[in-house]
Amino acid sequence: QLLREDSRLYRWSCMYRAQLLQNEISVNEFPHDEHDLCLRLGIISQRHPGGKWDKRVWKVGLANESDTQGSIRVPFGLLVDHVQIPEFYYGKEGLNFELAPLNHGADHQTLKDSDYCLAVKLRVKRNSGYYDKNIMPLLSMLNIVSISILSQDADNDFQRSLLSLNIAFVEVGLRMALDSHLPSVGYQIKLQRILNFFFYSILTVVLESSLLSFLLDHDVITLAFSRKVDLVMVIFLLLNQAYLSLVYTSFDRWREDHNFDVEENSW
Repeated sequence: QLLREDSRLYRWSCMYRAQLLQNEISVNEFPHDEHDLCLRLGIISQRHPGGKWDKRVWKVGLANESDTQGSIRVPFGLLVDHVQIPEFYYGKEGLNFELAPLNHGADHQTLKDSDYCLAVKLRVKRNSGYYDKNIMPLLSMLNIVSISILSQDADNDFQRSLLSLNIAFVEVGLRMALDSHLPSVGYQIKLQRILNFFFYSILTVVLESSLLSFLLDHDVITLAFSRKVDLVMVIFLLLNQAYLSLVYTSFDRWREDHNFDVEENSW
């Protein structure tokens, strides 16, 4: 766009489709992870045709009025439009602008010599509706069904163990299908921890049934005592189920999400 006829000053604009790569992002709390997406903006001041940038002479900083040559009155700012963030959402607070030191070149830079840039940050949260409304309710019901198997007497060890193992195989199949869609990282994420403890709960039912059956067969305990043991185990497993649900849901995140007005995934 031609701005000045006399000086032939043009304004050139370019739009980009960008993919963000940030190695420091952690998905430890997946699928309830939150991230700060940061974009750093700066220009080289004191530029002239044919010159080479020397960090000892010219700094990297924000654009000033002389850089614009009068083409715009307020050179500070950023225009972002129609940016899609798949599987994430953000709130009304929008973008956060701040001056941040620009680390490059020598490692030992004093505050006086360091360069500054404009850091534009956006706090985003993952949309976990698929896991919250589809995966976790199904797994929770499978665990509750496995716990209800303890309502049978311990002398029915074969039926109790067979039903529990069938439920365990179903969970293994779900786990293998889910793992193919989970982030590929070298540490254990929250959803994997929850799935492991659900699986351990079912195996606990199998082990408890086998142990009680063995003790009953050798007349070590009575059937009435085994029912008391089953009752204690049921209470323990239900408390464990409630605890895992609280850990997954995280009441702090739940309250924050209900006070967090979701907007469109474009800014």
